[in-house]
Amino acid sequence: MCPGGAVINSSSEEGMLCTNGMSMSSRDSKWSNAAVVVTVRSEDSGPDALAGIEFQREIERRAFVAGGGMFRAPCQGVSCFLSRKIDSTLPRTSYVNGVVPSALDSFLPGWICAELRAGLASFDKRMKGFASSAVLIGAETRTSSPVRVTRGEDFQSVSHRGLYPVGEGAGYAGGIVSSAIDGIRCADVIIDVINMQKQGMP
Repeated sequence: MCPGGAVINSSSEEGMLCTNGMSMSSRDSKWSNAAVVVTVRSEDSGPDALAGIEFQREIERRAFVAGGGMFRAPCQGVSCFLSRKIDSTLPRTSYVNGVVPSALDSFLPGWICAELRAGLASFDKRMKGFASSAVLIGAETRTSSPVRVTRGEDFQSVSHRGLYPVGEGAGYAGGIVSSAIDGIRCADVIIDVINMQKQGMP
């Protein structure tokens, strides 16, 4: 959850759209945003080692088209998404490139939409009115790395000794807090290695 912030364009390639959410340091804008995440497993994207990247890129290509180009973002009210309707109008959003009424089903795989609908319906039961007021702006495809740099129990890369793959980019975390925790665990291991070397231990 990012209070007092904005949804921003975080695309890294032409013809592809990726969004992300952020908070300003003062947390004083009138907008709040939060990602709604669906777990994607390696078997969902294919057997190739880099299949996850292509899966991510295909969603970004389709989202770019759904937004009509110019890095506008496809957008759908939660209530319309749940009832499989297209919004006739959309409220103002924090996304400065502009939003376009669009069905999330047009760029997300059906099974991802099914998972999102189940989660959002559950949210609405717990937070009455959530479905009638929130909008979905997409797609955010970079919540965690689509590949993992394999490491051993000592946190070192199995193929490059001395390299410690850590956190979100290496595929071992899914956010700021879990990345920080993974980094602390790795730092503890490195400190132990240094202390053992100082004591002349192998």
